[in-house]
Amino acid sequence: MGTDARGERRYRSPLRQERAADTRRRIATAALDLFARHGFAGTTVTAIAERAGVSAQTVYATFGSKGAVLRALLAQMEENADAALWRERIAAEPDPRGKLTAFAHWSAGMFASSKAVIAAAQGAATDPAVLELRAEADGHRRAALEALVGTLQASGALRAGLSHRRAVDRAWILTGVDPYLGATEGCGWSDTAYAEWLAELLVSQLLKPGR
Repeated sequence: MGTDARGERRYRSPLRQERAADTRRRIATAALDLFARHGFAGTTVTAIAERAGVSAQTVYATFGSKGAVLRALLAQMEENADAALWRERIAAEPDPRGKLTAFAHWSAGMFASSKAVIAAAQGAATDPAVLELRAEADGHRRAALEALVGTLQASGALRAGLSHRRAVDRAWILTGVDPYLGATEGCGWSDTAYAEWLAELLVSQLLKPGR
């Protein structure tokens, strides 16, 4: 009984995809470990390939560059922090103060789950791939804050005289990665302490007194 060529291709395609996904995961895992140990500048594609058990050419063929590997890791930050679950929780929270507190804890969780990646990104500040992703991430965070502030404004919870634009500006500045690193790495705060501080700051900066 012969084998249909199309059937064989259909059979092999999922297997190839599975192998490709496994290779991608192994390279990303190896890179994350090396970035955590040696930083972005101290990690080479050759070292990533050796740790992942593949050739350097495979790393280039899979990602394109060392910066692109880091870019892929950074793109996983929200997923690692259960972003979808937190969005639902924030949206379902009826109290403005509760919304901001939940957002603060989600931000802390996202940063905490990706400390090694964030540190590597800080060391790759001039890499084009990382710069592009940082711009995308900042834009994405601003869009999320615009929606959040919009709900606060609609409920009449924003401070008197505070425009939607200025409220988003304040929240965007406060929820960036630099304040998180300053608190946890610079001052030795726990992630919980940072989240509680950020929540208090967001409430005081955005909401009417007494909310």
